Amino acid sequence: MNGQDNRRSFRVSESVYIKYERLTDQEFHEGIDRRRLRMGLDHGAQAMLVDIDARISQAMYMLKAESDQIGKLFTLLNDKLNLVVNQLPSFKETRSSLSKIPPQTCDVGADGMVFSAAESLEIGTKLFVQFLLESDSRYVETFCEVVRHTDSPNDDPDLPYGIAVEFHGMKAEQREILIQHMFTRESETLRMRRLELDSQEV
Repeated sequence: MNGQDNRRSFRVSESVYIKYERLTDQEFHEGIDRRRLRMGLDHGAQAMLVDIDARISQAMYMLKAESDQIGKLFTLLNDKLNLVVNQLPSFKETRSSLSKIPPQTCDVGADGMVFSAAESLEIGTKLFVQFLLESDSRYVETFCEVVRHTDSPNDDPDLPYGIAVEFHGMKAEQREILIQHMFTRESETLRMRRLELDSQEV
């Protein structure tokens, strides 16, 4: 397995607000862009904002690697823009509806995820999934397909089924942001472990 495959198969355990809806085979094959058009301009604008946000985050990640100060400046500017964007009705409605759902622990990767569900979904079931990462409010929407059943990542008796899905139609920029998010989270975990070990040695 090469480095690119390792990056794509890497998983982190993450607290996530998630909801999904079933798709017909026709809706799935038409693609997510076609679905957004059918849902109206607000959803199209929202999708564009998600895509732009992913590209900005990727550019900021590259800037931070070159210059920490420039990276911090653009992060502040992006945070300021987000305050405005988050007030847009469609964006606000999506985030609000997701945040009303109790978060659950999911195994998140660049190519798919495992989440818990109240119902068992047959392998091959097509879904439209929306999720919000609790740690940094990263919003993701994508088509996916149920590929296997597994143990539920949560102990919630109301969510007894573990559902593994593979993403379809996700923008390359958004996938890259997910990868960077996962490695950042893993780096933070390792740093905290090192600090804990150092404190025990003192």
